[in-house]
Amino acid sequence: MPPLIVWLIGAAGAVIGAKLWSMAEKKANEDLERVRNTDGDEVRKLERDPVTGNYRPRKS
Repeated sequence: MPPLIVWLIGAAGAVIGAKLWSMAEKKANEDLERVRNTDGDEVRKLERDPVTGNYRPRKS
């Protein structure tokens, strides 16, 4: 009888773990989609300063 109880506890733990994994995966995908859907206008192009060699935001 005790091996059956251990097996049931292990199965319940696996189900709970799978549910938590699924919820974490869904949240991560939602975060990634939110980041992907932002406007590309926020990203500014860089140009190299010939004097210093540093990259700076391009002047509009």
